[in-house]
Amino acid sequence: MNAKLVGGSLPLHRHPLGFIEAFCSLGASQERLLRDTGISPAMFEMREINIGFDQFQRLLHNGIEACSRPALGVAVGMRFDWSYWGPVGFVVHCSPSLKLAGEAFRRYLVMSQPHYAAHTARPNAYLDADNRVVEPIDYATGSEQQTLLRDFIRDWRLAVTLRLWDLCGNKEVDDPSVHVRLDRPRPSEPNAYRSLPCQSLAFNCDEFSISAHRDFVFRRFRPLRKRAFERIIDECERELCRVPERLPFTERVRSHIRAHFRPDLDLETVARQLHLTPRSLSRRLARERASFRRLLHAVRMEIASYQLRYSRLAVEEVAALAGFSCASSLRRAVKSWTGVTVGEIRAVIE
Repeated sequence: MNAKLVGGSLPLHRHPLGFIEAFCSLGASQERLLRDTGISPAMFEMREINIGFDQFQRLLHNGIEACSRPALGVAVGMRFDWSYWGPVGFVVHCSPSLKLAGEAFRRYLVMSQPHYAAHTARPNAYLDADNRVVEPIDYATGSEQQTLLRDFIRDWRLAVTLRLWDLCGNKEVDDPSVHVRLDRPRPSEPNAYRSLPCQSLAFNCDEFSISAHRDFVFRRFRPLRKRAFERIIDECERELCRVPERLPFTERVRSHIRAHFRPDLDLETVARQLHLTPRSLSRRLARERASFRRLLHAVRMEIASYQLRYSRLAVEEVAALAGFSCASSLRRAVKSWTGVTVGEIRAVIE
């Protein structure tokens, strides 16, 4: 397995090096970690180099074998440095809200983990009836047939996500508590999970999720760091533009609409946010046989369908969140979009 320059699957200087550093801090030798991966220490000094996904998985397997311990993914996730996410990692220090930080990580995750680009194209959180934002974190790992690797990645993702929530959530709100539900039996050694920054952690649940009050997620704070956050986001956008082959313009706009969605979002607003004129934005989309109107409607329907399927909000509340004039309008749109009724969508989860 040979590393590939520029056009490979994962940038070596992002997540792969982050895992190497974390595994080494837990006692693994670099030599053992790199065994049979096709990766050498000389590559660490190269400016631009990518490795294949199979090489990355071999690296993770080596680390799991070298650092065998309960909840190893949690231990690695608690040590994983934000710099290995690239520029977006630094928003943890200045994002005005957890919502904005989460949107930034999802939008620019493709730069560190192109393999998960398909996941970031879908809604991943919903507002429940008790005013709590729920984020399921059970999306595919790319290693579903390998139990050890799958469980390691899920625990790593749990730890990293909780650290993001802890650093970027607004702890000045009335209810700053963060709660975790895991769809797995209580382990024989649960102490490994006590380092996680959350107020409660329950096993044997019907979901793998993190939740907190909407004020903790949405309410802004750290106003003096706004300009620093904006500069980091500008750098992330520039980096994304330098590798257009990874993300077509249509997908960039779709991702932006999803990240900045609100019921009254329009073409002029999105064009301004992307530093384009409305006419230029429309023209570039047309070249890829797309239109802003269709993209906005698609995102609106994805959000509405996800809320209907997973939350306990009334249909009227979902309609307002997704930008529909009334519940009847939403019901018609859902039937046209999915081929099933709102009632049938909600029945699936019951």
